[in-house]
Amino acid sequence: MAKWFRVVLTGIVALGLSGCILQSKTVLFADTEAKLLLADYPNLTTYERKDATWTKSQDQITFTPKGSHYTALADGSEEQLSFVPLNGKWWILQAIEPEKAAYYLLVRAEPKELFIYPTDCKSLQDSGKFAGAVEFKDSDCFITPTADKMALFTAISATPGEPMTRLSTE
Repeated sequence: MAKWFRVVLTGIVALGLSGCILQSKTVLFADTEAKLLLADYPNLTTYERKDATWTKSQDQITFTPKGSHYTALADGSEEQLSFVPLNGKWWILQAIEPEKAAYYLLVRAEPKELFIYPTDCKSLQDSGKFAGAVEFKDSDCFITPTADKMALFTAISATPGEPMTRLSTE
């Protein structure tokens, strides 16, 4: 988990260590379900939300397409990222840590920007809406094997909260 947070915090997600994000014990989406979303977003620059303003990240992330997913490199660590279409402007970001769980975030695609939304466990649990689809254990949360994954992410996208990271074409 620490490796995931180090990589994601330096490049994509400025979630902080205050809570964990939605994960699964097995990968939910196959490569065949993913699309190369970033092909329409050249020269991405990462911004983090701090005190209701966007601040350019000092550490930028490099995305390399591999099949229908990306390898993301930041701070010397590598993750496999897949963008799975959800509905309209919404996408599911699946990050796979080798030999560990997969982690999930939501992405809203605008013409020149991508907004990354957290799927933090505390917010999901506090909403009271996801008890059947998500197992909450301590500060972690896992998608249950019987959950309808698309219905789950659609429900989360209905009230996503505030984006924490912005990837802008510059």
